[in-house]
Amino acid sequence: MRNLTIQSETGIALPEGYYFVSDKDANNGSSSLDSRRPTPAVCVDVTTRTAYAIVGDAHDSAYIAKLQTGEEGPAQFVLDAPLPFPASSAAQAAGFQRLMEREQLFVALQSGDIFTIQTDSGETAGNLSAAADLVGTVDPGIMASGWSPDEELLALVTGEAKLLLMTQDFDVLDEFPLAQGEHGEEVPVALGWGRKETQYQGKRNTANTLSALDSAADPAQSEEEKHTLGSGVESDDDDDHCVRISWRGDGAYFAVSFIMMGNKREIRVFSREGKLHSVCESIEALEHTLCWRPSGRLIAATQKLAHKHDVVFFERNGLRHGEFTLRRAVKRVLDLSFNADSSILAVTALVDTGKQQPEVCVELWSDKNYHWYLKQELRISGHVLWDAEDPMCLHATSCSGSYSEIRLHSAPAVAHVASDESNGAACVVDGTSLLYTPFGYANVPPPMALYSVAMPLPAAHVVFAAFGSGNGFAVLLADRQTVVLYECKHAKTVREGEPPAETARISLPESVRARQIAWPARDRLVCLGTSTFGSGSDTVVVMAIGDSGSAVQRRQLNVERSVCIHAAPHAGGAVLVESSAGSVSILDATADELSAPAARLPVACPDIDAIRDAETAATTVVARSARNQLFANDHLISAACSSFYLRSDLLVYTTTTHLVRFVPVGRLATAFVDEAAAAARENGGSAGARAPKHDESCRRVERGSTVVLALPVADRVVFQMPRGNLETVRPRALVLASVRRLLETRQYRDALVTCRANRIDMNFIFDHVAAQLIDDFGEFVRQINDPDHLNLFVSGLRNEDVTQTMYSGLAADSADALREGAAAVGQKTTTVCRRLRSALQDANDAKYLPTILTTFMCETPADIASALRLLNPPLSAKERDDALTYLLFLSDIDTVYNAALGLYDLPLALLVAQRSQRDPREYLASLGALNAIASEEYRRFKIDSQLGRAPLALEHLCTAYRTDDSLWDELVDFVNESELYQQTLRIFADDDQLHSRICMEYGNHLAKAGDWAQAAAAYLSGKATRQAVDAFVRARDWRMALALAAAPDSGFTAQTIHDTAIEASRILADHHMFRDAAAALLDYTAEDEDALSLLVKGNHWAEALRTARLRDRHDLIETTVYPGMQSALSELDDDIREISESLNGKTQRLKELRAKPLEALVEQHIERAAHDVDVMSDTASMASRFSTFTATASNATSQMTGSTARRISKNKRKEERKRVRGKKGSIYEESYLVDSISKLVDRVRAAQAHVREMSLALLHFGLAPQAHKLQLLFASLVALVLENGDWVFDEQRVQMQLGENGIPEPVSAEPDESGLAPQPKHPKPKMPGHSEWCISSLLFD
Repeated sequence: MRNLTIQSETGIALPEGYYFVSDKDANNGSSSLDSRRPTPAVCVDVTTRTAYAIVGDAHDSAYIAKLQTGEEGPAQFVLDAPLPFPASSAAQAAGFQRLMEREQLFVALQSGDIFTIQTDSGETAGNLSAAADLVGTVDPGIMASGWSPDEELLALVTGEAKLLLMTQDFDVLDEFPLAQGEHGEEVPVALGWGRKETQYQGKRNTANTLSALDSAADPAQSEEEKHTLGSGVESDDDDDHCVRISWRGDGAYFAVSFIMMGNKREIRVFSREGKLHSVCESIEALEHTLCWRPSGRLIAATQKLAHKHDVVFFERNGLRHGEFTLRRAVKRVLDLSFNADSSILAVTALVDTGKQQPEVCVELWSDKNYHWYLKQELRISGHVLWDAEDPMCLHATSCSGSYSEIRLHSAPAVAHVASDESNGAACVVDGTSLLYTPFGYANVPPPMALYSVAMPLPAAHVVFAAFGSGNGFAVLLADRQTVVLYECKHAKTVREGEPPAETARISLPESVRARQIAWPARDRLVCLGTSTFGSGSDTVVVMAIGDSGSAVQRRQLNVERSVCIHAAPHAGGAVLVESSAGSVSILDATADELSAPAARLPVACPDIDAIRDAETAATTVVARSARNQLFANDHLISAACSSFYLRSDLLVYTTTTHLVRFVPVGRLATAFVDEAAAAARENGGSAGARAPKHDESCRRVERGSTVVLALPVADRVVFQMPRGNLETVRPRALVLASVRRLLETRQYRDALVTCRANRIDMNFIFDHVAAQLIDDFGEFVRQINDPDHLNLFVSGLRNEDVTQTMYSGLAADSADALREGAAAVGQKTTTVCRRLRSALQDANDAKYLPTILTTFMCETPADIASALRLLNPPLSAKERDDALTYLLFLSDIDTVYNAALGLYDLPLALLVAQRSQRDPREYLASLGALNAIASEEYRRFKIDSQLGRAPLALEHLCTAYRTDDSLWDELVDFVNESELYQQTLRIFADDDQLHSRICMEYGNHLAKAGDWAQAAAAYLSGKATRQAVDAFVRARDWRMALALAAAPDSGFTAQTIHDTAIEASRILADHHMFRDAAAALLDYTAEDEDALSLLVKGNHWAEALRTARLRDRHDLIETTVYPGMQSALSELDDDIREISESLNGKTQRLKELRAKPLEALVEQHIERAAHDVDVMSDTASMASRFSTFTATASNATSQMTGSTARRISKNKRKEERKRVRGKKGSIYEESYLVDSISKLVDRVRAAQAHVREMSLALLHFGLAPQAHKLQLLFASLVALVLENGDWVFDEQRVQMQLGENGIPEPVSAEPDESGLAPQPKHPKPKMPGHSEWCISSLLFD
């Protein structure tokens, strides 16, 4: 679907009196087709972009001329000293080539002389002829020459019809005659298929058949047949009788076309070693042309028959492989040549162009889908040469003495106007036929087309109109002076369509040789070309088109050398003029003035388009360079863009990584995609780095696909595959863009149908325009008017905003305003169902009953009961049956049965049960038992209890109990079973007796559960004092227990109170609440000695002394308090010393451990545990910190087996034990030491109060020295803690944890799935202070 366009055309003319020797007759100095040699007139140095040519003058002197066209600088013509041979000899040159590796020019004359001319920059710079060197002479003369592509071998055909192979140093490798043997290595085998002898002729003719086969195998006949296959066919009268050599692109083979004895032309294929490989199949009227396609598949030649002129192809083995027919206007083919990438075949021919005499033209042919298209016709009278590196660059000379460098560009001619009446058409140039296909309503695969438009001449450039519907197009013909305008009517189907009709034919001014055109407005036509006068600079011509189709020139502007013009419909029809430097100017269609550069691209880009912002009026230029770079002004969007198409809302482009991407036009200035990184993520990156599952901004396409067009207002994109066929797809981005546009314009039915056809989540319909649709469901129902479509919409609802999850990629920013005031996502489904149900009920149409039922079923949770209520009269029996059938389709039948039973409607439940697979003996008995219950409330209790609705069942059971006292036991059992005590208490709050009984049951339940505090409160509410006292004691609330026991109406005796206090003290002491345990004994018993023992045990020295003196029990001070204090002092002293010793040891070890790198510890652990880890990656390394563990964890997911899982579980338990033990030298030792030190700090902080109380007690007993010693000992411990606290906890390294495979890995510092950030380091504990323990009068050292 691509056409060839002339991108630029730069040239230089030889000074007067000079001519290209290969374009002149050696005898009379005039141009003659009969004397035209196949040797090119120029050769090119692709490094310096310099062309070299052999030129002659009127004195028959030959020179080497250096030519530069001025594309990358000023045009130059440098002439050197005369060559050591005359121009007449140079005109008969058998070879002229630039040797890149040797930096030499190679010249082979027909006389046999071989010259090399140095061209490097050295002493010979500027005087090339001084470096001319006669390498040698081939005495028989040289008919043709050809260097291999790697410039290592030279093939020569001598005047004696011998083939000479030489090295790059011109050493002879081999010499042999061309006509050696009849066949080469590829000998054709004739199997005889299709002959009469090989056909079945019946039993009678079997003998004759066998004899015929024997004669076919006769050696004499075989030789005769072989001779026939090897013989040539007489050459055509137009044959130039020259020998031609063509190498394959890889240099492994070369072909030679020559005239054999008897005026017969033959093509032979030789290997690089000089061995005859094959002889091409003999065909009638084979011509002199020869070219081996660089890709290596085919050898091209021409065949001129009486009724047609063909370009024929041969395979390497000599067999014919297809052809295509040239136009009838071609009178004679002069030469064939393929470009560097084998995509274009240049056919130099004598063509009838409608003038008095035929002209030499170069036709450029390209193949797609097994069809050859004539893409361009160039009027060039001399030789052409393809550039060796740039496949789109053509070097040409003319007989008039000019050299030009022509750059081509391949691009589709497609419509761009965003109009509802656009046909979305594309035009393909095929000679004088223009293939027109409107993709808006017809997708015709090439090489066919819906319409074929005949033109008087081949097309040079085709553009579509940038105004109106965009269905019109303009064609620049090959004469570069005529433009034909066509119009095509809008159609929706093929039946309505009409072929394009010619509306005007415009002749351009003779002062310009146009190469590109643009049609920005109905009355304007803009041409870019080369001025035919003066310096030949580029010029832009603006033509005014009248109503009758006539045109006059309005303005001609000389511009900087330009590469393209383009009328951008999305920029108001502005004409973009891009220079070779990358600056883009805009031509004002009304004033016909060229503006200052509106954008400066980093490089010149042959593909260009633009869009204008409606608010800011700023124009953004989108362009693609020849190196696949996609730019928006000077911003790089992608470095791997193979094609693009700009719509009014989206930029669509394909990449060399086989993706099509979509970028909103509002994000062009910021969009950028690293295609290499994206491909790496797709092919093997981590799952977290991959694109979202529903990413609408890109999708995969077939390898090598390019975008032809994205229909301007539709949701389809047409791609062309590398082989030429077309594929039309509906990318999600364009479908969603279409749905958004339909929703915003309230075209709900079209939006829903589009979503249904393209499998778009129906939630998008509501989520995109929630604020609009929530109040517009009436219109929504009226437009859709189809219960099935409405059911599809409702059943797809879920509590999720898909515009933020599934389809958030290209959502327009303006959509936020449409979503203002929308319901919360958590209640979306219920809200939409209720609002839509209200609109359906307002419609009052029976056909919407299924949709109404669907809204009930899709609520969260489903309201099946309300749906069942709709089945009651006034529905008819049939309507009720159909509705129930639909309801059972939406939900599980058991659920519907339970809902019907929950309505206490036994007939409805029976109707539902009859449609189920249940055994009638089961449900009939159950429903019959329920129907037999006389009490309605008790029946409802049974139903709710059966359905598991305990709260409702309790309500009904309590109501039934009020009328039937015999249900008390069942009530108590049900409450105990369902544990609905609080609801029961609420129901019986007005009945004290029942309330108390339920409180007792609740207290017993709480007591069994061990919740004694709540049980005590329940007993107290139920006036069960004894049980309440016992529960308070067990809840360690001894004060409330003894207060209840001592109450006058409690019924407790003094002994019972005494026993209660003893029991409370025991329980408190068991829980280390010694002060409270002593208080209970002191207040309610006479057990003073036991009470003081408890105080001493709890280290409450001051309280013990106070109590002893208060009770006048001084003897207990000597017998209980003092001995207990001495024992506690000894234990406290030992604890302090033990903590100090342990703290010193662990801090010292921690210092030693932190002196070693953590990576070394990890490597040691890996070496020890490698034999226990089956899933560890063999390629893991420490290239990055702890990458070994992360790689192992990620690789194990897909390789885990049963035995491996058990091994991993065992490793986990083993590593967990190691971590807890903190084994010396392990990777867990540091975290273990830090954790241990933290625990020691907590012990020090807890001992502060004990130290202070012990010091005061020692002072009380006059033991100041011991108190002083205790203070000093503890002070040294606190100092040690404060000294090491900072570096121990502030300088922690990363902690390790067990990974999935039981292998340690660093603790992540990233938040987990719940959003909680883990603590990779141990938190620093609170440090001990001085005020809590210090007695300053004792610290005097």
